[in-house]
Amino acid sequence: MNRLWRLLRRVRAFVVRDFRLALSYRLQFFFRILEVLLFVTTFFFISKIFAAGAVKEFTQWQNPLAAWITGLAVMSYFMTGFSSLANSIRQEQAQGTLEGVLMTPVSVQTFVLASSAYDFVQVTFTSSLYLFFGWLFFGVRFQGNYALALLFLMLTTLVLASIGILSASFAMVFKRGDPFGLLLGITSTLFSGVLFPPQLIRQYAGPGVASISRALPATYGLDGIRRVLLEGQTFGQVREPLLTLLVFLAVLMPFSLWVFARAVRRAKHEGSLIQY
Repeated sequence: MNRLWRLLRRVRAFVVRDFRLALSYRLQFFFRILEVLLFVTTFFFISKIFAAGAVKEFTQWQNPLAAWITGLAVMSYFMTGFSSLANSIRQEQAQGTLEGVLMTPVSVQTFVLASSAYDFVQVTFTSSLYLFFGWLFFGVRFQGNYALALLFLMLTTLVLASIGILSASFAMVFKRGDPFGLLLGITSTLFSGVLFPPQLIRQYAGPGVASISRALPATYGLDGIRRVLLEGQTFGQVREPLLTLLVFLAVLMPFSLWVFARAVRRAKHEGSLIQY
């Protein structure tokens, strides 16, 4: 009995220690709780797709499987654009090779492109499997101008890659992952229409919360791709989301490259490239 009591006391000591350690990273602890809330909220809205004939109100969701397959495939591509560079920098820092790479005569643009290249090759294969398996096994059919859908994909990925460059700048300077990057990824999945029509947010949560979706580039990219592939809309019909993405790109890409270049110069000046 005494042996069991000692064991329980030791287990309790370890649990208390780990709990206090988790609480010391308050933002990460908060995001973990928020993640659960967002998952529950997502499944609530998914359930409303099928309530009271809601599917008939949203033409992109006439075939929910096609909408989900498209959303998951496209969002995985978007998230790679957003997180690839930051993850690459963290890996280079951990391996102690970041200084060697950045001290070579490689431009910032080349470093950004080369660091993310393999991740895009990998996610292209994975995203293609979503569409291929949906077509092969479940009869999902796509229509419309594939080149136009590809243009939407490229523009939105570049916009999110710009935000990813800002996240990588944070990692370069502070030697930690950007916590707001995780929040942006979760909110993009929830509010951009990946798993349910974003119009349902306005219906159940009000226009204030629904306005979040209009501030996210992924909303316009995913909407444009679905309108092209699932509804067969033409260039003239999807001009508005396309122009919105171009504005996002024109503002964010130069700004993010400028911030990243300053972050690299600061790290070189402080001699902190080898720090992890």
